Amino acid sequence: MMFLSNVSLASVIRTQVKFKLQAYIGAVLSLIFIQLLGLLLTSSTGMIGTSSIGTEITINTYTLDGVLFFVAAWAVFVGNLITTKAYRYDDFTFVSTRLSSNIANIVVLMIVSAVAAVTTFLCTYLLRLYQVLFSKVVFIDGPGILDEPVATMQTLLLLFILISMFTSFGYLMGSLVQKHKALILIFPIILVGIVMSSIGLNIIEFFFIVEGNLWVFMLKIFGLSVIFFLISVAVSNRWEVRA
Repeated sequence: MMFLSNVSLASVIRTQVKFKLQAYIGAVLSLIFIQLLGLLLTSSTGMIGTSSIGTEITINTYTLDGVLFFVAAWAVFVGNLITTKAYRYDDFTFVSTRLSSNIANIVVLMIVSAVAAVTTFLCTYLLRLYQVLFSKVVFIDGPGILDEPVATMQTLLLLFILISMFTSFGYLMGSLVQKHKALILIFPIILVGIVMSSIGLNIIEFFFIVEGNLWVFMLKIFGLSVIFFLISVAVSNRWEVRA
Protein backbone atom coordinates (compact mmCIF):
# COMPACT_ATOMS: atom_id res chain seq x y z
CA MET A 1 0.00 0.00 0.00
CA MET A 2 2.89 2.38 0.77
CA PHE A 3 4.31 1.79 -2.71
CA LEU A 4 0.97 2.47 -4.38
CA SER A 5 0.51 5.60 -2.30
CA ASN A 6 3.92 6.92 -3.32
CA VAL A 7 3.22 6.23 -6.98
CA SER A 8 -0.11 8.02 -6.70
CA LEU A 9 1.51 11.07 -5.09
CA ALA A 10 4.22 11.19 -7.74
CA SER A 11 1.63 10.93 -10.50
CA VAL A 12 -0.45 13.77 -9.05
CA ILE A 13 2.63 15.98 -8.66
CA ARG A 14 3.75 15.26 -12.23
CA THR A 15 0.29 16.17 -13.58
CA GLN A 16 0.18 19.37 -11.56
CA VAL A 17 3.68 20.39 -12.66
CA LYS A 18 2.78 19.96 -16.34
CA PHE A 19 -0.40 22.00 -15.90
CA LYS A 20 1.28 24.77 -13.92
CA LEU A 21 4.14 25.06 -16.42
CA GLN A 22 1.64 25.58 -19.23
CA ALA A 23 -0.09 28.24 -17.15
CA TYR A 24 3.27 29.94 -16.54
CA ILE A 25 4.12 30.50 -20.22
CA GLY A 26 3.14 34.14 -19.84
CA ALA A 27 5.53 34.54 -16.91
CA VAL A 28 8.40 33.11 -18.97
CA LEU A 29 7.63 35.48 -21.84
CA SER A 30 7.61 38.40 -19.41
CA LEU A 31 11.05 37.25 -18.23
CA ILE A 32 12.47 37.81 -21.73
CA PHE A 33 11.02 41.32 -21.78
CA ILE A 34 12.45 42.06 -18.32
CA GLN A 35 15.91 40.88 -19.37
CA LEU A 36 15.88 42.98 -22.53
CA LEU A 37 14.78 45.98 -20.50
CA GLY A 38 17.61 45.37 -18.05
CA LEU A 39 20.12 45.16 -20.88
CA LEU A 40 18.99 48.44 -22.39
CA LEU A 41 18.88 50.38 -19.12
CA THR A 42 21.74 49.09 -16.99
CA SER A 43 24.29 47.14 -19.02
CA SER A 44 27.02 49.82 -19.17
CA THR A 45 28.78 50.38 -15.83
CA GLY A 46 31.99 52.24 -16.63
CA MET A 47 34.07 53.96 -19.29
CA ILE A 48 37.76 54.79 -19.54
CA GLY A 49 39.13 57.00 -22.29
CA THR A 50 42.65 57.84 -23.44
CA SER A 51 44.22 59.50 -26.45
CA SER A 52 47.68 59.66 -27.94
CA ILE A 53 49.03 61.16 -31.18
CA GLY A 54 45.60 61.73 -32.64
CA THR A 55 44.30 58.29 -31.65
CA GLU A 56 41.47 58.06 -29.14
CA ILE A 57 40.68 54.82 -27.32
CA THR A 58 37.58 54.32 -25.20
CA ILE A 59 37.12 51.24 -23.01
CA ASN A 60 33.56 50.45 -21.91
CA THR A 61 32.82 47.96 -19.15
CA TYR A 62 29.55 46.01 -19.25
CA THR A 63 27.97 43.86 -16.57
CA LEU A 64 24.76 41.92 -16.03
CA ASP A 65 24.24 43.22 -12.48
CA GLY A 66 21.35 45.40 -13.63
CA VAL A 67 19.76 42.52 -15.51
CA LEU A 68 20.06 40.35 -12.41
CA PHE A 69 18.32 43.06 -10.36
CA PHE A 70 15.37 43.07 -12.77
CA VAL A 71 15.29 39.26 -12.82
CA ALA A 72 15.34 39.15 -9.01
CA ALA A 73 12.28 41.43 -8.86
CA TRP A 74 10.60 39.24 -11.48
CA ALA A 75 11.42 36.10 -9.47
CA VAL A 76 9.82 37.52 -6.31
CA PHE A 77 6.72 38.39 -8.33
CA VAL A 78 6.53 34.91 -9.89
CA GLY A 79 6.96 33.21 -6.51
CA ASN A 80 4.14 35.31 -5.12
CA LEU A 81 1.93 34.80 -8.19
CA ILE A 82 1.68 31.04 -7.76
CA THR A 83 0.13 31.49 -4.29
CA THR A 84 -2.77 33.65 -5.49
CA LYS A 85 -6.32 32.31 -5.44
CA ALA A 86 -6.54 31.98 -9.22
CA TYR A 87 -3.61 29.56 -9.24
CA ARG A 88 -4.52 27.82 -5.99
CA TYR A 89 -8.03 27.07 -7.20
CA ASP A 90 -6.54 25.35 -10.25
CA ASP A 91 -5.36 22.64 -7.85
CA PHE A 92 -8.98 21.63 -7.28
CA THR A 93 -9.03 20.44 -10.88
CA PHE A 94 -6.97 17.47 -9.67
CA VAL A 95 -7.21 14.99 -6.85
CA SER A 96 -4.55 16.69 -4.77
CA THR A 97 -3.46 17.52 -1.25
CA ARG A 98 -1.66 20.47 0.29
CA LEU A 99 1.51 18.37 0.17
CA SER A 100 1.26 17.56 -3.53
CA SER A 101 0.33 21.15 -4.35
CA ASN A 102 3.29 22.57 -2.44
CA ILE A 103 5.74 20.11 -3.94
CA ALA A 104 4.41 20.85 -7.45
CA ASN A 105 4.71 24.59 -6.82
CA ILE A 106 8.30 24.23 -5.62
CA VAL A 107 9.23 22.05 -8.62
CA VAL A 108 7.69 24.59 -11.00
CA LEU A 109 9.55 27.46 -9.34
CA MET A 110 12.82 25.50 -9.57
CA ILE A 111 12.26 24.86 -13.28
CA VAL A 112 11.39 28.51 -13.89
CA SER A 113 14.48 29.56 -11.92
CA ALA A 114 16.66 27.29 -14.06
CA VAL A 115 15.24 28.82 -17.23
CA ALA A 116 15.82 32.31 -15.83
CA ALA A 117 19.41 31.42 -14.90
CA VAL A 118 20.25 30.13 -18.38
CA THR A 119 18.61 33.04 -20.21
CA THR A 120 20.24 35.57 -17.87
CA PHE A 121 23.64 34.02 -18.58
CA LEU A 122 22.98 34.09 -22.33
CA CYS A 123 22.24 37.82 -22.07
CA THR A 124 26.03 38.23 -22.00
CA TYR A 125 26.26 37.02 -25.58
CA LEU A 126 23.20 38.97 -26.63
CA LEU A 127 24.88 42.11 -25.31
CA ARG A 128 28.04 41.32 -27.27
CA LEU A 129 26.01 40.76 -30.43
CA TYR A 130 24.23 44.06 -29.95
CA GLN A 131 27.53 45.90 -29.53
CA VAL A 132 28.94 44.35 -32.70
CA LEU A 133 25.88 45.15 -34.83
CA PHE A 134 24.76 48.54 -33.55
CA SER A 135 27.80 50.29 -32.09
CA LYS A 136 31.28 51.36 -33.14
CA VAL A 137 32.98 48.76 -30.97
CA VAL A 138 36.14 47.42 -32.58
CA PHE A 139 37.12 44.75 -30.06
CA ILE A 140 35.10 42.80 -27.50
CA ASP A 141 36.72 40.60 -24.88
CA GLY A 142 35.14 38.33 -22.29
CA PRO A 143 35.11 34.71 -21.11
CA GLY A 144 33.41 32.17 -23.34
CA ILE A 145 31.58 28.93 -22.56
CA LEU A 146 34.18 26.76 -24.27
CA ASP A 147 37.11 28.77 -22.94
CA GLU A 148 36.17 28.31 -19.28
CA PRO A 149 33.57 25.49 -18.99
CA VAL A 150 34.05 25.02 -15.23
CA ALA A 151 33.60 28.74 -14.55
CA THR A 152 30.56 28.74 -16.84
CA MET A 153 28.88 25.91 -14.93
CA GLN A 154 29.72 27.61 -11.64
CA THR A 155 28.17 30.86 -12.86
CA LEU A 156 25.03 29.07 -14.02
CA LEU A 157 24.72 27.29 -10.68
CA LEU A 158 25.20 30.56 -8.80
CA LEU A 159 22.54 32.28 -10.91
CA PHE A 160 20.14 29.37 -10.37
CA ILE A 161 20.61 29.40 -6.59
CA LEU A 162 20.23 33.17 -6.35
CA ILE A 163 17.08 33.26 -8.50
CA SER A 164 15.67 30.28 -6.57
CA MET A 165 16.16 32.22 -3.36
CA PHE A 166 14.13 35.13 -4.73
CA THR A 167 11.33 32.84 -5.98
CA SER A 168 11.24 31.11 -2.58
CA PHE A 169 11.08 34.50 -0.86
CA GLY A 170 8.20 35.52 -3.13
CA TYR A 171 6.48 32.22 -2.37
CA LEU A 172 6.87 32.89 1.35
CA MET A 173 5.50 36.42 1.01
CA GLY A 174 2.53 35.15 -1.00
CA SER A 175 1.81 32.39 1.50
CA LEU A 176 1.84 34.82 4.42
CA VAL A 177 -0.32 37.38 2.64
CA GLN A 178 -2.87 34.72 1.64
CA LYS A 179 -3.11 33.74 5.31
CA HIS A 180 -3.23 37.29 6.69
CA LYS A 181 -4.30 39.95 4.16
CA ALA A 182 -3.17 42.79 6.42
CA LEU A 183 0.44 41.73 5.89
CA ILE A 184 0.36 43.19 2.39
CA LEU A 185 0.61 46.63 4.08
CA ILE A 186 2.57 45.66 7.18
CA PHE A 187 5.14 43.36 5.56
CA PRO A 188 7.25 46.12 3.90
CA ILE A 189 7.50 47.94 7.22
CA ILE A 190 8.49 44.75 9.05
CA LEU A 191 11.06 43.94 6.37
CA VAL A 192 12.66 47.41 6.57
CA GLY A 193 12.69 47.18 10.36
CA ILE A 194 14.45 43.82 10.30
CA VAL A 195 17.03 45.01 7.76
CA MET A 196 17.82 48.10 9.84
CA SER A 197 18.13 46.22 13.13
CA SER A 198 21.40 44.80 14.41
CA ILE A 199 20.02 41.25 14.22
CA GLY A 200 18.92 41.80 10.64
CA LEU A 201 22.34 43.17 9.70
CA ASN A 202 24.01 40.14 11.27
CA ILE A 203 21.74 37.82 9.30
CA ILE A 204 22.48 39.68 6.06
CA GLU A 205 26.21 39.55 6.78
CA PHE A 206 26.07 35.81 7.50
CA PHE A 207 24.15 34.85 4.37
CA PHE A 208 25.16 37.43 1.77
CA ILE A 209 28.75 38.41 2.46
CA VAL A 210 31.11 36.28 0.36
CA GLU A 211 34.15 35.36 2.44
CA GLY A 212 36.39 34.07 -0.33
CA ASN A 213 34.65 30.70 -0.74
CA LEU A 214 31.94 30.85 -3.37
CA TRP A 215 30.74 27.30 -2.67
CA VAL A 216 30.08 28.13 0.98
CA PHE A 217 28.18 31.22 -0.14
CA MET A 218 26.03 29.17 -2.54
CA LEU A 219 25.38 26.57 0.17
CA LYS A 220 24.15 29.27 2.57
CA ILE A 221 21.87 30.81 -0.06
CA PHE A 222 20.49 27.37 -0.93
CA GLY A 223 19.85 26.73 2.76
CA LEU A 224 18.01 30.04 3.02
CA SER A 225 15.80 29.02 0.08
CA VAL A 226 14.98 25.75 1.82
CA ILE A 227 14.02 27.65 4.98
CA PHE A 228 11.73 29.95 2.99
CA PHE A 229 10.03 27.00 1.30
CA LEU A 230 9.58 25.08 4.57
CA ILE A 231 7.97 28.09 6.26
CA SER A 232 5.75 28.57 3.21
CA VAL A 233 4.59 24.94 3.37
CA ALA A 234 3.81 25.26 7.07
CA VAL A 235 1.82 28.45 6.48
CA SER A 236 -0.06 27.11 3.45
CA ASN A 237 -1.19 24.07 5.42
CA ARG A 238 -3.29 26.47 7.47
CA TRP A 239 -5.03 28.09 4.51
CA GLU A 240 -8.79 27.93 4.46
CA VAL A 241 -10.18 25.07 2.41
CA ARG A 242 -12.34 26.16 -0.52
CA ALA A 243 -15.96 25.23 -0.09
